[in-house]
Amino acid sequence: MKYKLILFDADGTLFNFDKAEWEAFEKTMRKFGIRENLNTLHSEYEKINKAVWKEFEEKKISSAKLRVERFRRFFENQKLDLNPKEISPAYLVNLAQGIDLLEGAEEIVSYFHGKCELALATNGLAEVQRPRFANSRLAKYFQHIFISEEIGFPKPNREFFEYIFAELPYKYSAIIVGDNLTSDIQGGVDFGIDSCWYNPKNLKNETSIKPTYEIHELAELKNIIKF
Repeated sequence: MKYKLILFDADGTLFNFDKAEWEAFEKTMRKFGIRENLNTLHSEYEKINKAVWKEFEEKKISSAKLRVERFRRFFENQKLDLNPKEISPAYLVNLAQGIDLLEGAEEIVSYFHGKCELALATNGLAEVQRPRFANSRLAKYFQHIFISEEIGFPKPNREFFEYIFAELPYKYSAIIVGDNLTSDIQGGVDFGIDSCWYNPKNLKNETSIKPTYEIHELAELKNIIKF
């Protein structure tokens, strides 16, 4: 099917967020004197961070509070004598430097560049996502970048998509591509646009969320979106 607009999720779809996040965590912890058991600590932080981001998606917590709250809970959980208000800004600066792409990301984006409109649609924080994107190899291919913090609503909320389609009149010829069922795909389903679940790890979909398409490699998009 031919689409006029492709909304790409950023982290986990185009950007190697796992690598960027680990490097930011490690660098930040070392800066503040934590140098042992970093792998174990990071595993615990990941659990707490995912829970806090889930609260953000459900509009139970603001992006401003999220920045500090995840570290507050983490330090309390691990009994670490660190100040989350000092750690958070340093962590975000380090995270903004993570611009590594996933395999096939630039190739698929460059393939669709010029054939249709491309937009980045991310739930990240603006001070992280804007410099990451601007310094990445993908910046030259995209006409638009939409960040939940700037919009005021995260995916999967309807308001996130309403904002996008108020600027880009392609609701009836758009598709969202993302790795997250509960934000990317659920958002697309709820708003009534086609969705493509990027599932490189071949995870089993144990939810009631039904994407229009499912792919395991980004190159497979060429078989779905034909020109």
